[in-house]
Amino acid sequence: MIKVAPNVTTKITIPAEQKVQYTYNHVSKLVKANQVQADFHADRIDISSPTTKQTTSILDKLTELGINFVKQSKQ
Repeated sequence: MIKVAPNVTTKITIPAEQKVQYTYNHVSKLVKANQVQADFHADRIDISSPTTKQTTSILDKLTELGINFVKQSKQ
């Protein structure tokens, strides 16, 4: 029997207005390090993470940097 993991995608949205300077630069480095897809808009950054491990790593680093975000999971 073959077991297939459910397809869970997490979307992390980061508003542009932050107390942290150079938010886009920090997030750009984070996205490259975790090899995930991100869309940089003028008013927000959307990060799509396909695995739980990547999501956990990204959320931990964002929290460490003091960057506010909104997490949404989709199945």
